[in-house]
Amino acid sequence: MKHYSFLLLLALLCCNKPEKSSETTSGSDDSGKAINDTIPLTRDKVENSPVASYSEKVKDDLNDWRLAVDIYETKETFKFLMKIEYMVQEAEDTLTIPNFGIMPKVEVRKGPAKESCVVGFLDKQGEFKEYKLIALKDKQLKISTLKYYARARYKVSK
Repeated sequence: MKHYSFLLLLALLCCNKPEKSSETTSGSDDSGKAINDTIPLTRDKVENSPVASYSEKVKDDLNDWRLAVDIYETKETFKFLMKIEYMVQEAEDTLTIPNFGIMPKVEVRKGPAKESCVVGFLDKQGEFKEYKLIALKDKQLKISTLKYYARARYKVSK
Protein backbone atom coordinates (compact mmCIF):
# COMPACT_ATOMS: atom_id res chain seq x y z
CA MET A 1 0.00 0.00 0.00
CA LYS A 2 2.90 2.37 0.73
CA HIS A 3 4.19 1.92 -2.82
CA TYR A 4 0.83 2.92 -4.32
CA SER A 5 0.61 6.02 -2.14
CA PHE A 6 4.11 7.02 -3.13
CA LEU A 7 3.41 6.47 -6.84
CA LEU A 8 0.16 8.41 -6.61
CA LEU A 9 1.92 11.31 -4.88
CA LEU A 10 4.74 11.21 -7.44
CA ALA A 11 2.22 11.23 -10.32
CA LEU A 12 0.39 14.21 -8.82
CA LEU A 13 3.62 16.15 -8.38
CA CYS A 14 4.76 15.43 -11.93
CA CYS A 15 1.44 16.37 -13.49
CA ASN A 16 1.01 19.55 -11.49
CA LYS A 17 2.35 22.24 -13.83
CA PRO A 18 3.03 25.59 -12.20
CA GLU A 19 1.29 28.59 -13.70
CA LYS A 20 3.43 30.60 -16.02
CA SER A 21 4.16 33.93 -14.45
CA SER A 22 4.85 37.17 -16.22
CA GLU A 23 7.07 38.06 -13.30
CA THR A 24 10.21 38.11 -15.45
CA THR A 25 8.74 40.47 -18.01
CA SER A 26 6.59 42.87 -16.06
CA GLY A 27 5.63 44.00 -12.62
CA SER A 28 5.44 47.23 -10.71
CA ASP A 29 7.79 49.30 -8.64
CA ASP A 30 7.11 50.88 -5.25
CA SER A 31 5.12 53.72 -6.83
CA GLY A 32 2.85 51.28 -8.68
CA LYS A 33 4.36 52.18 -12.08
CA ALA A 34 4.88 49.32 -14.49
CA ILE A 35 8.42 47.97 -14.80
CA ASN A 36 9.63 47.03 -18.24
CA ASP A 37 12.05 44.12 -18.20
CA THR A 38 12.48 44.07 -21.95
CA ILE A 39 15.89 45.75 -21.75
CA PRO A 40 18.34 43.28 -23.29
CA LEU A 41 21.00 41.99 -20.88
CA THR A 42 23.69 42.24 -23.57
CA ARG A 43 24.52 44.96 -26.06
CA ASP A 44 24.65 44.35 -29.78
CA LYS A 45 27.19 47.14 -30.19
CA VAL A 46 29.63 48.33 -27.52
CA GLU A 47 30.72 51.96 -27.83
CA ASN A 48 34.50 52.48 -27.94
CA SER A 49 34.33 56.01 -26.57
CA PRO A 50 33.48 56.74 -22.93
CA VAL A 51 29.81 57.13 -22.04
CA ALA A 52 30.74 59.41 -19.11
CA SER A 53 33.94 61.26 -18.19
CA TYR A 54 35.35 63.52 -15.53
CA SER A 55 38.64 65.41 -15.38
CA GLU A 56 40.05 67.71 -12.74
CA LYS A 57 43.45 69.38 -12.75
CA VAL A 58 45.71 68.40 -9.86
CA LYS A 59 47.69 71.23 -8.31
CA ASP A 60 51.33 70.64 -9.23
CA ASP A 61 53.82 73.34 -10.20
CA LEU A 62 55.96 71.05 -12.36
CA ASN A 63 53.51 68.78 -14.15
CA ASP A 64 50.13 68.90 -15.81
CA TRP A 65 48.57 66.11 -13.71
CA ARG A 66 44.87 65.28 -13.65
CA LEU A 67 42.36 63.13 -11.85
CA ALA A 68 40.50 61.59 -14.76
CA VAL A 69 37.69 59.04 -14.86
CA ASP A 70 36.31 57.50 -18.03
CA ILE A 71 33.43 55.03 -18.00
CA TYR A 72 33.00 52.57 -20.84
CA GLU A 73 30.25 50.20 -21.88
CA THR A 74 30.88 46.46 -21.75
CA LYS A 75 29.06 43.70 -23.59
CA GLU A 76 26.71 43.44 -20.59
CA THR A 77 24.08 46.21 -20.61
CA PHE A 78 24.18 46.91 -16.87
CA LYS A 79 27.96 46.61 -16.36
CA PHE A 80 30.50 49.30 -17.09
CA LEU A 81 34.29 49.60 -16.91
CA MET A 82 35.76 52.56 -15.03
CA LYS A 83 39.27 53.65 -16.00
CA ILE A 84 40.79 56.01 -13.48
CA GLU A 85 43.98 58.02 -13.73
CA TYR A 86 45.68 60.13 -11.09
CA MET A 87 49.15 61.49 -11.79
CA VAL A 88 51.01 58.31 -12.83
CA GLN A 89 48.60 55.93 -11.06
CA GLU A 90 46.06 54.02 -13.10
CA ALA A 91 43.22 51.86 -11.86
CA GLU A 92 40.20 50.00 -13.21
CA ASP A 93 36.97 49.08 -11.49
CA THR A 94 33.60 47.74 -12.53
CA LEU A 95 30.30 49.46 -12.11
CA THR A 96 27.09 47.41 -12.06
CA ILE A 97 23.88 49.39 -12.39
CA PRO A 98 20.62 47.80 -11.18
CA ASN A 99 18.02 46.98 -13.82
CA PHE A 100 15.16 49.37 -13.11
CA GLY A 101 13.56 48.62 -16.46
CA ILE A 102 15.27 51.52 -18.26
CA MET A 103 18.52 51.76 -20.18
CA PRO A 104 21.25 52.71 -17.70
CA LYS A 105 22.56 56.28 -17.81
CA VAL A 106 25.87 56.72 -15.98
CA GLU A 107 27.19 60.10 -14.85
CA VAL A 108 30.32 61.35 -13.08
CA ARG A 109 30.03 64.48 -10.96
CA LYS A 110 32.35 66.61 -8.86
CA GLY A 111 32.94 65.07 -5.45
CA PRO A 112 32.61 66.66 -2.03
CA ALA A 113 36.35 67.20 -1.60
CA LYS A 114 39.08 68.61 -3.78
CA GLU A 115 40.31 66.04 -6.32
CA SER A 116 37.34 63.73 -5.93
CA CYS A 117 34.32 62.68 -7.96
CA VAL A 118 31.15 60.67 -7.53
CA VAL A 119 30.09 58.04 -10.06
CA GLY A 120 26.39 57.29 -10.22
CA PHE A 121 23.40 56.79 -12.46
CA LEU A 122 20.05 58.36 -13.22
CA ASP A 123 16.93 56.64 -11.92
CA LYS A 124 13.54 56.48 -13.67
CA GLN A 125 12.73 60.02 -12.52
CA GLY A 126 16.07 61.35 -13.80
CA GLU A 127 17.48 61.82 -10.30
CA PHE A 128 21.20 61.22 -9.78
CA LYS A 129 21.92 58.26 -7.51
CA GLU A 130 25.38 58.33 -5.92
CA TYR A 131 27.14 55.01 -6.20
CA LYS A 132 30.94 55.22 -5.90
CA LEU A 133 33.34 57.85 -4.62
CA ILE A 134 36.74 58.25 -6.22
CA ALA A 135 39.04 60.29 -4.01
CA LEU A 136 42.61 60.61 -2.83
CA LYS A 137 43.91 59.56 0.51
CA ASP A 138 47.57 60.32 1.21
CA LYS A 139 48.13 60.85 -2.55
CA GLN A 140 46.74 57.36 -3.30
CA LEU A 141 43.57 56.59 -5.25
CA LYS A 142 40.71 55.28 -3.17
CA ILE A 143 37.48 53.89 -4.62
CA SER A 144 34.64 53.55 -2.13
CA THR A 145 31.07 52.35 -2.54
CA LEU A 146 28.79 55.03 -1.14
CA LYS A 147 25.46 53.22 -1.45
CA TYR A 148 24.16 49.86 -2.59
CA TYR A 149 21.17 49.58 -4.91
CA ALA A 150 18.93 46.68 -5.82
CA ARG A 151 15.48 46.12 -7.17
CA ALA A 152 13.20 43.71 -5.34
CA ARG A 153 10.04 42.10 -6.56
CA TYR A 154 7.29 40.62 -4.49
CA LYS A 155 4.65 38.37 -5.91
CA VAL A 156 1.28 38.95 -4.30
CA SER A 157 -0.86 35.83 -3.96
CA LYS A 158 -4.43 36.26 -4.97
